[in-house]
Amino acid sequence: MQNSLPMIRWFRFCLILVVCIVSISHVSRAETITIGTISIDPIDEARTFKPFSEYLTRQLATIGVQSVDIKIARDIDDAIAMLKEKKIDFFIDSSVTASYINSRSGSKFLLRRWKKAKGKYRSVIFVNSDSPIKDLSELLGKTVAFEEPFSTSGYMLPGVAMLRSGLRLSRLESFRSKAPTDKVGFVMANDNETQIAWVERDIVEAAAMSEGDFREFIKSALKPMRILHTTSYVPYHVITHRADLDQKYVKRMKDVLLAAHETDDGKKYLASFERTLKFDEIPDGLLAEVKKLAPYISNLQLTR
Repeated sequence: MQNSLPMIRWFRFCLILVVCIVSISHVSRAETITIGTISIDPIDEARTFKPFSEYLTRQLATIGVQSVDIKIARDIDDAIAMLKEKKIDFFIDSSVTASYINSRSGSKFLLRRWKKAKGKYRSVIFVNSDSPIKDLSELLGKTVAFEEPFSTSGYMLPGVAMLRSGLRLSRLESFRSKAPTDKVGFVMANDNETQIAWVERDIVEAAAMSEGDFREFIKSALKPMRILHTTSYVPYHVITHRADLDQKYVKRMKDVLLAAHETDDGKKYLASFERTLKFDEIPDGLLAEVKKLAPYISNLQLTR
């Protein structure tokens, strides 16, 4: 019996050791997932994403996720690099921006996001109501105020519309610069209020923004405005994932997002995330519209 005591103690020691190893292994498998977007104000944007990331952390805990961190890219090139370098796992932004980033980084569409309760949107190019400009072709030699380089509604959609109509674009150093006579000159206003003000004061001949924003801003505009061109609809916002992300995270994230609007807790966190109504599958028709734009996006200057 005495001879068996060392063996029993050894067995107990091995058992404890195995339990410890299993516990450590379980902890080591706990992962950090990152969600990202693009913004010129990373602190404010991170604040916007924080409650949503906390909700996702709880929902993804069942597959070993300890934390959902937020990464803010400064521009499109930065977002592409972060996806390639696995610094971003899931990316949330406008559909056309995401489509271009997909083509450069290999990331893939996951779902549509109903940001501000909108599933789709389109852009308008507008002028003062008394402007002699009646057609896109008449913008040659003129200056257009876009919003910012990574804005779908304020740059990409209207910019592609001009390219598809046969026009060429030339970025100007400032609104004081003269546009080439054989191209459409453009400047970035960085916000919708400035775009409206520049058109009102004849600083630029035209501007472009989402149709929804345009309808709101013209209510208080000092001059009446006229729509020159309206683009096709595209999905408002989407979520994508990096190409080589483990499918267990992709599947769980998709399941969580598709079901979020069905619970009171989910609805609360969606509403706090820029009034998101829900996430759903991207309709084929809208996705086809985004893909039609792809050949033209690379001809736009997408950095500051």
